This record gives sequence, C-alpha cells and structure tokens, in this order.
Amino acid sequence: MSKSTLNCAVLGLGKMGFRHADLLANRVPGARLVAVQDPIEPHLRNVSAQLGAKGYLDYQEVLNDPAVDAVFIITPSTTHAEICMAAAKAGKAIFCEKPLALSVAECEAIDHVVKQTGTPLQLGFMRRFDPGYAAAKRAIAEGAIGEVVAYNGISRDPQAPPREYVAQSGGIYLDCLIHEFDIARFLMGDEVKRLHATGKVLMNDWMHALNDVDHAHVVLEFEKGGLGHIEGSRNAIYGYDIRAEVMGTKGTIAIGQERHTPITIQTKSGVVRDYMPGYLERFSEAYHIELIEFVQTVLAGKTPSVGAWDGRQALLLALAAKRSQELGAPVEVESVAR
Repeated sequence: MSKSTLNCAVLGLGKMGFRHADLLANRVPGARLVAVQDPIEPHLRNVSAQLGAKGYLDYQEVLNDPAVDAVFIITPSTTHAEICMAAAKAGKAIFCEKPLALSVAECEAIDHVVKQTGTPLQLGFMRRFDPGYAAAKRAIAEGAIGEVVAYNGISRDPQAPPREYVAQSGGIYLDCLIHEFDIARFLMGDEVKRLHATGKVLMNDWMHALNDVDHAHVVLEFEKGGLGHIEGSRNAIYGYDIRAEVMGTKGTIAIGQERHTPITIQTKSGVVRDYMPGYLERFSEAYHIELIEFVQTVLAGKTPSVGAWDGRQALLLALAAKRSQELGAPVEVESVAR
C-alpha cells in the first residue's frame, strides 16, 4: 500500500473494542481512526464523539465507506467469519480478534478468500507480541535451552465471563484456551498430532446448560515428539494468572507476570502483594504492539506474521479438545500441509 497513513475502522465497541479504538486514535503511528461501529446507538454516539470518528450502526456501511482502508473486527465470535469474508471481498485489510471463526471450514474459506484477494489479515493472538513471550521465542531460536521438548501453560481467569458472553464465545476451549493452543505451537515450533482433554463445571452451575465447563486440562503430543500440558480455569478468584514454561534439552524458560503493582507489604500479620486483575492490564503492552505491527505491516505491503492459517490451526486444536472431552478419550489431530 503506497500510503503513509492507514485509515482504520473498529467494529464492535465492547471493552476490548474501545481499547483498540482508543489506541488507534491516539497511540499507533501511521494509524488514523476514521470510523467506529456498534449496534447500540447511545454507546456508539458517545464513543464516536469521544474519539472523533464517524459512527455506524451496521458493519456493512463501514465496508462500503471508501475512506476506510482497514477494519478491526472486535465483534462477538459468532460474527467473525461473516465479517472477515465480507471485508476481504470489500478490499479492506483485516485485523480480527480470536477466534477467526467457529469452524475449520470457515477458517479455510477465509484463508482462501484473503489469498485470492491479496487481503492482509492479522489475527489477535496478542501473546506473540507480549515482551515476555516474544523474548522467550527469540531465546529458543538462539538455542538458549537447546532443543525444545515440553510446554506447560496456565490460563486462569479471576471469574467466569457473563452468561451472554459465554453463549456466543464457543466455550472455554475456543475462547480462553485458544490463546494457549496458539502460543504452544509458536513456542514449540511444531504442530500437535494428538491431544486428550478433560473438563468439568466446578463453580458455575449455569454453564451446564451451555454445554461448557469452567475448568479444563489438555495433554498435547507434538509431531516431533514433544509433550505439552495446558490448564484453563474460570475460577482463579485471586486475579488473572497467565504463565508458561518451555523445557529444552539444555534448560527451561519460564514466562509470567503476576504482580500488577511492584510492591510487597510485609508485616507481622503476613506478606501481601497484589495480582494482575485482568487481561487488559496483563497484556496492555502486547495489545499496543500488535496494533502497531499490523498498521506498519499493511502500510509496507507485507504479510502479517500471524494470519488465517494460524487461526485455523488453533481452532482445530480447540475443537479437538472439545471433542476429546465429550468422548472421554484422546483424539488424533488432522495433519494438513500448509
């Protein structure tokens, strides 16, 4: 793209959508926020006025706006595939939050369309851009821990999301653990060939009606022989707990940022320190970096580093984990050449 500025539109103005819109309006070099979209008119009007962007109730109107170069899809998971396909056909560069879609077939259809149209698409797997995870990837590539042989990941939310969110999210494997599936592939540099998942409702009884669970464990077997384990929970209570460990033949890398405020209070009553309260705080820098990466990549006419195929592979694992839980047995993961 032979432009110095990318005209951006954010679709969906929930907590994450507003954060992205605010960053694009104020802190992302090369970006200009020209439009925002949300079906709730009073909220749309407020955000539009606050950020100085044109407001639309219907995403199709955004795609029809010739002033818009790129769309950021931060809408419910159930809408991602439809909007991605429409955006690619409209010639808009695409940043899409995870999951890319709710079926492998939809992911493949999106991958086909973006390749056919030459549309840049970056998926919102922000952990790849987090300084800790990115440094771990560089250290692994430099041979700091030898050949990687095992991955261990923990993703614990302080509490379950609202029922209406869970109903549209695809469940714990597609919503929460899809980040783990992606980052495990990223850090191990390998694909998963087999997995075994188990999950239960431990605290949120209403999840039974949605065929979801609030605590899950997944054991992974990688194609090159490595092993992995992932724990996902909606029940941490104490805070947002995201950690990972990669073991190699010469050492181990541990990734994590537990404290929100870097202080520890020590008294005769005990030791107190706080914990990360949520994902927006834990990955604040990563969200900023991934948007900068997308804007600069599109302006330079390059291909985003994490795209539709990565979305397909992560979704494939999430669906396999869900199936494994339902069957109560390990399942083989489809192997397809890229």
